[in-house]
Amino acid sequence: MAYIFRTLIIAAAGAPLARTIAAAFGGGPDMWITPLSASGIDPASHYVSTGYIPPEFAYMVPFQVWEQVDGVWTLISSEPGDPVAVYNACVEAEIPCTQADIDAIYATADVTDQDPFVALGRLGLAIVQPPIDF
Repeated sequence: MAYIFRTLIIAAAGAPLARTIAAAFGGGPDMWITPLSASGIDPASHYVSTGYIPPEFAYMVPFQVWEQVDGVWTLISSEPGDPVAVYNACVEAEIPCTQADIDAIYATADVTDQDPFVALGRLGLAIVQPPIDF
């Protein structure tokens, strides 16, 4: 089965657990390491991961379709994903978390097939730039 392109943006609070889950299920430890904020300056409010993911992972995460209608981003459709299946997989893999932890990640997740810079623009976010030492 072909991998599926996704841009996954999550709130910073959920990033450590999301990284642990992704690493345990083949997503690798480098997911959600790019920090984001409205100003592009620390602290990060969100993290982004973008690229091709296995279909079994894609079907478990929420997914939204956005379109610009008269210059305004409009949610066209939304799929909830399967946070219960993710929690059950975490229990089986002995990843310490609660269903509420998983639900909190899902509640703040923005998952689309948009180019990451389009998604960042839609959300008013920018990549956090490291400080420059002179």
